[in-house]
Amino acid sequence: MKNINMVVDIGNTHIVIGFYSNSEFQYSWRLNTDSTKTEDEYFSILKLLADDRNLILTQINKAAISSVVPEITRIFSHLINKYIKCNINIINAYSILGLKFPMKDPGFIGSDLVVNAFSAKEKYKTNCIICDFGTATTIQLVGKDGHFYGTIIAPGVITSAKNLFDSTALLSNVQLKEPEHLLGTNTTDALLSGIITGNSLMLDGFIKALKKEYKHLSPLKTIATGGIAELICKDSKEIDIIDKNLTLDGLNRICIK
Repeated sequence: MKNINMVVDIGNTHIVIGFYSNSEFQYSWRLNTDSTKTEDEYFSILKLLADDRNLILTQINKAAISSVVPEITRIFSHLINKYIKCNINIINAYSILGLKFPMKDPGFIGSDLVVNAFSAKEKYKTNCIICDFGTATTIQLVGKDGHFYGTIIAPGVITSAKNLFDSTALLSNVQLKEPEHLLGTNTTDALLSGIITGNSLMLDGFIKALKKEYKHLSPLKTIATGGIAELICKDSKEIDIIDKNLTLDGLNRICIK
C-alpha cells in the first residue's frame, strides 16, 4: 500500500490514529491518551501495530492532526518529524478550510469541532447538526456555506458515568449497554436508563430546539459521531446518520486538498 496519509485525532481520553490510501479508509487504532509517554514510546507502539499490518511507516506521505491536548500535539509532531519525516498539518480554527466564524477571534474553538464542521460540510453538502460523543458531548451547527453557527458542550457520557460511579460508594461500575426498559427494577437497569436513555433524550431535545430556532436553514441533516454514538443514538428520533469516521475523514480530506 503506497500513497498513505496518517491522520491523528487527539482527545482528552483517547487518541485515534487512522490510515488512508488516497481517499480510501484502511484502518484505525485507538490508544489511551497519556502525556507521560514520550514520542519514542508512542512510536514503539505505532511500529508494533504497523508491523502487524505490514504497513511501512516511511511510505506515509502526509499527516494531519486534530488535538485538544497541546502536550500530546507536541509529542506527535516530534514523533512524525523524527521517525516518519512527512509533511504535517496541525488543524485549528485559523486553518484555511472554507469555514466562516461569527466571532472576531475563533482561536478558542477546539480543532475537533473545526474538523467535524469541515468534514460534514464537505461530505454532505448541506446544513448539518453534528453530535460528537467524546470526553465531552458536543452539538454544533454548520451551514453548507461553511458558516459556523456555534456549539453546545455537555458532560460526556462515559465521563459523567464514571464520576457517578466514583463518587457513590454503593454503586459499582456498570457495563454500558442499551437498557431494556425505561424504568429499572434494579440498580444496574436504573443506571443504564438514566445514562443511556437520558443522554439520548437530551440529544433529541437539543436537536428539536435547534431545528426550531434555525428553521430557516431547513432541511438540517443530523450526524452523530464518536466511539459511543451508536449506543446513544440507536433509538434517537432525530439522528439521520451515524458516521463513526467523520473526524478522520475530515482530516484525510485536508491531507488531499
